[in-house]
Amino acid sequence: MKFFADRSDSKWGAGTWVLLMVILISSSTLSFYLRNLTNSFLLYLSISVSIVMIHWFGLRVLFLSYVNAIFTLIIWNAPGEWWQIMLNGFREPLLAFSSWFFCQNIVRNSKGLSDTFSFARFTVLGVVLPDIVNSFFTYHYTFVNGDLERVALIWLSDFITIICVAVPLLHFFQPVPHGNLFKLIRHDNGEAHLTEGKQIGKVELMVITLLFTGLSFVLDFDKYWFVYGIVATMVAVRSGFDTVVLANLIIFILNYILPLFDLGVLPRSSVSSQLLSVHIGMGTMLFTSSLIGRVITDLKKSESELTDQKKQIEKANQQLTSANQEMDRFVYSVSHDISAPLKSIKGLLNLGRQEKEDFPYLKPIESSVQKLEEFIGEVLDHSRTNRKEVLREQVNLTELVNGITENLKYLENFSTIKFTFDIQESTFTADKFLIKVVLSNLLSNAIKYQKKRAEQPREIKIKSWKGESKFHIEIADNGEGIADMYKEKIFEMFYRGTTNSTGSGLGLFIAKEAAEKLKGKIDFTSAYGVGSEFTVSLPV
Repeated sequence: MKFFADRSDSKWGAGTWVLLMVILISSSTLSFYLRNLTNSFLLYLSISVSIVMIHWFGLRVLFLSYVNAIFTLIIWNAPGEWWQIMLNGFREPLLAFSSWFFCQNIVRNSKGLSDTFSFARFTVLGVVLPDIVNSFFTYHYTFVNGDLERVALIWLSDFITIICVAVPLLHFFQPVPHGNLFKLIRHDNGEAHLTEGKQIGKVELMVITLLFTGLSFVLDFDKYWFVYGIVATMVAVRSGFDTVVLANLIIFILNYILPLFDLGVLPRSSVSSQLLSVHIGMGTMLFTSSLIGRVITDLKKSESELTDQKKQIEKANQQLTSANQEMDRFVYSVSHDISAPLKSIKGLLNLGRQEKEDFPYLKPIESSVQKLEEFIGEVLDHSRTNRKEVLREQVNLTELVNGITENLKYLENFSTIKFTFDIQESTFTADKFLIKVVLSNLLSNAIKYQKKRAEQPREIKIKSWKGESKFHIEIADNGEGIADMYKEKIFEMFYRGTTNSTGSGLGLFIAKEAAEKLKGKIDFTSAYGVGSEFTVSLPV
């Protein structure tokens, strides 16, 4: 909800105008009564009410605020001519307008008081600066007669009143049309007691009220005002912003309003003695406790959101694990179902060769079966590479390469290729399955993509060496090579880099995946018509 939006679009009935006017005049009358009762000029509730109304209802309340200000000046017997009273009446609506203006234009995208930064900005822009504007009027055009200390007392008392009265109202409630009037509904901030999953409890508020009431009987507020601030801060740390703003309201009622009534029950406070140090300290403590509460609530909110995100991630991981397991079962099932008929076909092909007649179609059938078997093997390698946990073990490169070349003997032109070894470092640490996947795909490509016409002997060089932090394996061939236009895409899935490609395009993609899982990488250089050189670099 845009908390500081101008609600000029809501429908007003005559009853709403009358009700708001009654509320403003009642607050002024109460302040006037308390002033006559205690000779205190500090408590003026209309300012807080005006700030709340302008943030709730927008600029149209300025007229009501001005009328109330004129009414207040008249009943308070303000000195001066009628034009001076009319001029001085602009003080209250100007303060409300300043609060609305600073927040409306600078805190436009704020979410009310629902985070630390917006609360701090509202305090500065919506309370402190308007209060300064009010103090300017008070100093020049009211009864203080240039007394800066009295102006400071009025500024502090207004600040405390707004923090304790306006902030809870703005934070907890918003008005909605209700017939010719309006009603207040609770903001759904969802902030109170996030760690406990419940709203502010009546029992907790009752305990806080009894605690502060007991303190008011035991302690002299003018001497021990800081105790209230300490307790409020403890409440803020424990329960957050929602609770501490209500605790501050309770402190304000017990020590700034009720003592002004001589009820014979609560001790009469000497707040009306106008001690500047008490107001400075109390104003600071009230704001500090509210700010701490706001920070605590934000931290709890972030913790709650992180907990929810963690649960969602864990749930997603479980679903992903389940899906991966199902995919593995599917891949193995399909590969087995396809491999069995292929083996039968190969068996029949072998029987066909034993016949005396030469069947020309046997060789292409065998070639197609071999390609399909290779594709199934690549799919299985891809599945195992993605799912497998990396195991660190000692690998002998010479034995590994010999085993791989033994399995690749069936490839065309294998017997015509000369293998050259330059193994400077044979033993290294890696996952044997993953590095076998990498080298198998690189060697099979080096064998497959030899030149069709052998102007020179076909050769594949296998070299290894150990650097400062990497173990390197190089596989170089003098085959067809890769054209420049294909080099950026050779590691993509199902991409085949030459027009003579006979594979599925999965080999280099799987090799790159396996190398990355080993925290390594594959680099290559290639010249079309000259050959290719692939280097696998693994961390030592």
